[in-house]
Amino acid sequence: EHMGFDAAFDSNTFEALCRAHIKAFSRGAERYAAETNLSRRVGDWQRRLAPILEEEEQRAEFDIHSYGHRILERIEMEIKDQRLAHTKYQAPHALLSSQSNVVDFQSVTNDCTQFEVCRLFMASLMLSNSGNVLLSRDGTESEEAATSNENCLRIELLKSNFELPMETYLVPSTIVDDNTGINSVEVS
Repeated sequence: EHMGFDAAFDSNTFEALCRAHIKAFSRGAERYAAETNLSRRVGDWQRRLAPILEEEEQRAEFDIHSYGHRILERIEMEIKDQRLAHTKYQAPHALLSSQSNVVDFQSVTNDCTQFEVCRLFMASLMLSNSGNVLLSRDGTESEEAATSNENCLRIELLKSNFELPMETYLVPSTIVDDNTGINSVEVS
């Protein structure tokens, strides 16, 4: 009888051991399937992204300062064109009251590719930060209409001289008093 008990116990233990191994194998197979699905998705993403990155590599390097100069030149040209159009069709006294330094952002980005429009917008933000331009949206539209209309962004030219603030900035520790030749920041 003792043998029968051990045999029954061994078969239950063997079955439990088999179930545990099958369950572990099943979990591993699920993990493998999930990893395979993830690796497939990553591979798809890489295949879609590779041509975009290759195209980006072919483009000229983004120089925010040259784009800033380009914006200022286009704004000035657009303002001159607007003023010429006013002088042709309006009396001289009307010209004085209608002169404006405001242009549509779209007129600055005419004939530009999508990536250049993004670069020009980034440069216009820098110009706004340095006080060269003021960005605003056309006030005639509701907020909802303005977000769906790409033509509502306006740029006002405040000053056309382009400065590179980071190139002319001096940290206080490098400023020397012209009269005494001593650094104006106290050293402890």
